[in-house]
Amino acid sequence: MNRTNRPCSILFIFQIFGVLLLVFYFVLTVHLLKKSHGDFKRRSIVVQHHPQRHQRDHEHNHHSLTNNNYIVNQQEPSQTKHDNISKEEAKEKKEEEEEEDAHNFLPRILAFVFPQFHKDALNDRLWGDNFTDWDNLLKAPLQNRLGYPIPRPSELGYYDYTQSQPRRKQGELALEYGIDGFVYHHYWFYDDTHPGPNLHLPLLEMLKDGYPNIPFALHWCASKWVNTWNGQVMRSDFVFREEGVLQKQYFPENDEEKKITEHYNWLRQFFHHENYIKVDGKPLFMIYQKKPGSFPVLKRLKELAIQDGFPGMYYTVGLTKPHEDLLDIGDLSRWNNKPQKLSVALRKYEFDKVLSYPNPTEWNANRTLEIPDWCLVGGDGAGGKGGKTRPRDIAGIISSFDNTPRRQYDEANIWSWGPPEVVLERFRKSLHSALYYEACCFPLEKQMRESKRKEDDDRFVLINAMNEWAEGMALEPSDLYGRRFLEVIRDVKQQCLTSQCTVA
Repeated sequence: MNRTNRPCSILFIFQIFGVLLLVFYFVLTVHLLKKSHGDFKRRSIVVQHHPQRHQRDHEHNHHSLTNNNYIVNQQEPSQTKHDNISKEEAKEKKEEEEEEDAHNFLPRILAFVFPQFHKDALNDRLWGDNFTDWDNLLKAPLQNRLGYPIPRPSELGYYDYTQSQPRRKQGELALEYGIDGFVYHHYWFYDDTHPGPNLHLPLLEMLKDGYPNIPFALHWCASKWVNTWNGQVMRSDFVFREEGVLQKQYFPENDEEKKITEHYNWLRQFFHHENYIKVDGKPLFMIYQKKPGSFPVLKRLKELAIQDGFPGMYYTVGLTKPHEDLLDIGDLSRWNNKPQKLSVALRKYEFDKVLSYPNPTEWNANRTLEIPDWCLVGGDGAGGKGGKTRPRDIAGIISSFDNTPRRQYDEANIWSWGPPEVVLERFRKSLHSALYYEACCFPLEKQMRESKRKEDDDRFVLINAMNEWAEGMALEPSDLYGRRFLEVIRDVKQQCLTSQCTVA
């Protein structure tokens, strides 16, 4: 009987041993799962603080939960790795914040763009079939009457501005050297003889192909065209409706005929473009010279913009005047061409800002913009008049000016004479003064500026021009200057960012 019970005893012992193994395995499993959960919890906390690494850590946690050996053997190195990543990301975040602060430090540098280099019906009617402004440059002498060379395009050549490649290259050059956006001259006439847009095909092509891919705004040249731009009309069969006037301008008093609505419907395709420059969500729209007849048009355009979902329009007007703080020309009455006044411009229409338009005149010839003394007190940009209110004035800078290609040889306005080094240094001083002034002369605005997105900032500096070759105003590469105008912009911006508001 004992022999028959012996196998049962042995079986019972094995059963007990098996239960103990199961208990041991269960305890070990629970222990490992707890460690895994702790590791996962630590990683979850890291993800909460660093959501940009969520995907990477999710994949790492998945691997940890399915490979217990990895958890046991790599727990400490894993924690160390997270510590390293946190330090690296903290450093990157600090660098990004510093970069963003620098990004908001300076005003936006914009350059006027002349869209004339293509076939246009109005040009055909005035100057002859297929006329462009290149014709004026091509027939110009190699030197002006003072003996200085007249620049010609080098890298981009004599382009057709409706073509994608030159517009693309133009934008790439601008961004590479620190230009923040373009301002295209916009020509819209309400006159019945030639109503609607003109010289606009490159803008429409930009909407199609995306070039140049750069922030932009429109500048409405709302004036009539007079027979002084090119000296004389080329077509012998042209009939003047008014002496000396090539193309009249007319402003409707109301929108009963929906002419202003037609204008807005054409403009809105640009206003809604992702690259269109805005201030606090309002499309920046510039107008050349104060035209009282245009006030009803501007009022109606703003109404239509609000109906279209914008908070309004941001209007600036360009006047032939010195900047309120950057150019002291003394007694205004002593000049033959009396400068216009900011206060008068704002009297009848509440423009958001006035642009001291970069036109060549007798009172700014061979002059540079200068940082006002009150801003340089102490040499640290503290601003001697700390409570001074920033005037509603935008600095305009002329790169250079010589309209010999458009005028008779002896009648040309040669505004910025001198060898290239002199012209470039004049440009450099004016640009530095304008950037420093906008960034440093109003320290009480610092906190407000730092909290404001660059895309909503209302500080601008306007350069005339990116490509008005027949007037010698061209930042684009030339046979005379190469890329040196662009290099000046790059170097001055870097100088201001590096020195901030210190003055050497």
